[in-house]
Amino acid sequence: MLIVDPWHWLTKDGEFPEDHPQLRPRIVRIARFIEYGAEIPPGWARSTLVECKKRPDRRPCQGFMFVMKQPDDSILAICDDCLEEEALIHNWQDTPWGHGMPPARDLAEPD
Repeated sequence: MLIVDPWHWLTKDGEFPEDHPQLRPRIVRIARFIEYGAEIPPGWARSTLVECKKRPDRRPCQGFMFVMKQPDDSILAICDDCLEEEALIHNWQDTPWGHGMPPARDLAEPD
């Protein structure tokens, strides 16, 4: 299981580091977990559309991840099929995704 503080991968401004492009897919995956889990209360869980990366018996797992907010406010990502824990994310609150999913917006209205 990955235990991650997203700030170890982001710039001080919360941006993706340009000097480490190989980190981008990992940061994006963690950002998705944060967006799904940010607004749920501790002890609650939410299903996501993030696919499991595990390969039990060398075959891709068909499960999707769910996120669960821990009592200490960290976010735990677990597969709903193989039940493998993938990531425990802490110190996520002030990241660009720490407020959850962005609100919907009317595309007919100017910004």
